[in-house]
This record gives sequence, structure tokens and C-alpha cells, in this order.
Amino acid sequence: MSSQTEIEELVPLHMGRSKPKDSPEHIWVEVTYDGKEESEVLTVPNHWHKDHDEIMEVLEGKIIFYLDGKELLTSAGDPPVLIPRGHVHGFKIIKGQPMRATERTLPAGDFKARFFQDMLQTDGLPGFLLMIRAAYDGDMYISLPGGWKGLDWLFITVVGLIAKPLVAAKPRTLKKMGE
Repeated sequence: MSSQTEIEELVPLHMGRSKPKDSPEHIWVEVTYDGKEESEVLTVPNHWHKDHDEIMEVLEGKIIFYLDGKELLTSAGDPPVLIPRGHVHGFKIIKGQPMRATERTLPAGDFKARFFQDMLQTDGLPGFLLMIRAAYDGDMYISLPGGWKGLDWLFITVVGLIAKPLVAAKPRTLKKMGE
């Protein structure tokens, strides 16, 4: 397979395609941070997924992962972090340190790339309602205080449904660079 078909340039992410379709290595999303002082630092709040597991691998730099209340400083070269569905997790990029990481899912699919494009379809960070609507459409449940997943699910479902007609719709297709 040529490298042109293995990596697709997406807006604003990279998505790779390799291996058989049922493999978590078939499609992955790559997230980067340039480490520049003026660049926004990505922090993903604690959340969980009902329908998929995640495999996070740091390829360059470091990330602080939060998994089930524990803090994991993960560096390039460390084993991938497996995040089983239903487990509360989040992460924070370290300001000033360039970072590159991949996220793969079980089951495999392009739904994670679609989620990120949905969440990041506006300039800058998404607003509250767009973030909640994207979470509702993308199997992401924000972990609210108290640790009761039923309340997390109810919050995302109710506010996500309210937000649907008020914010931009979920993109129907993955946008590639130059489109």
C-alpha cells in the first residue's frame, strides 16, 4: 500500500488507514501540538464511552492521562494506554512541549475522526452547546461530580437533544485538506 493511501489529511487532524478493516490499526486519528507558547493547549476533561475502547499511544513528547482517578505521565516510547469502555478518562498536553499521539478504537472505524471534526468545526475551541451536541452524537459522556454514570448519560442526552437545533450540524462526511 502506498503512503498516499495510508494517511489522509483531514481538517484539522490526520487519519491513517492500514491493516484489515476490523483491526484497531485500520483507522487511527493523530493529534499534534507544536509546543509554541502562543498555541492553545488541549485539555480533554474526564469522560467515558459506552460503545468503544480507546488505545492511546504517544509518539513524540509527553501527555498526562487521567484514568479512573489516577494520573499517568506517558512519554514517547511507553506502551500504549488502553482505555476500556466505561472507564473515566481524560488527558492534558504539557504546555511548551511538542507532542504527537495516535488514538485508535475498538471497534475500529472512522467515527472518532468524525467526532473530532464535528467538535472542531469552528475556529478556536468549541462552544459549550456544540461540545455537548458533539458528545451526544459521538459516544462521549462527560463525567460529572459524584461518579454516577446514569446522571452523566442523562445530562448528555437531555442537553445534547436541546443543543441539536441550536448549533452547527454534525458534518456528513470527513473533510480532507484542500476541500
